[in-house]
Amino acid sequence: MVFAPSSLILTNSYLPLSEALYFIFWCVMKSHGDYKIELLNDVVHIFPSGGFNEEGIREVRDKVLLIAPTIKPWGLFEHPKDLAGLTPEAAEELLKSYQMFSNRNCIVVALEVCSTWQGVIDKVINGNIDIPFYQSSNLWELEGLINQHLSCA
Repeated sequence: MVFAPSSLILTNSYLPLSEALYFIFWCVMKSHGDYKIELLNDVVHIFPSGGFNEEGIREVRDKVLLIAPTIKPWGLFEHPKDLAGLTPEAAEELLKSYQMFSNRNCIVVALEVCSTWQGVIDKVINGNIDIPFYQSSNLWELEGLINQHLSCA
C-alpha cells in the first residue's frame, strides 16, 4: 500500500529506495521553519522564518540556552517580523521559554514583529513573565530598550 497526497493507492510493486525515503520525509510534520541564532554584545538574536509548532520552539530554546551568557545578564531579541508564525501550542511554549530564560539571567525580551502578531503574542505573554517584554515593528526602538536594560544591569 502506498499513500499519495490526494488519495490512497494500493499496489503490489515496491518503491525504489529514493522514493520510499521521500515518502517517509514527506509524511513527517516539520517542527519548525528556518532560524538563525547569534550572540552579539550580550544579546541573543533569533531570526525565524516559516511556521513553528511547540517542538520547534523547544528546539530553538535549547539552542538559545547553548549560546546565551551563563554568568552575566543578557537580552533576547527576536526578529520574526512578518516572516514567522506560531501554532497556539507554540505560543504557550514560547511563554515557557521566556520564563526559563528569565531564570537564567535574561533580563529583557524584545520582539520585532508586525502588528498582526502583536495581539496574539500579547495575550499569551503579557503579565506572565517577570522581566520586561517589548513588541514593536521598530527595530531601533527595541534595540534602544534592550541596551538601556543591559546598561543598568
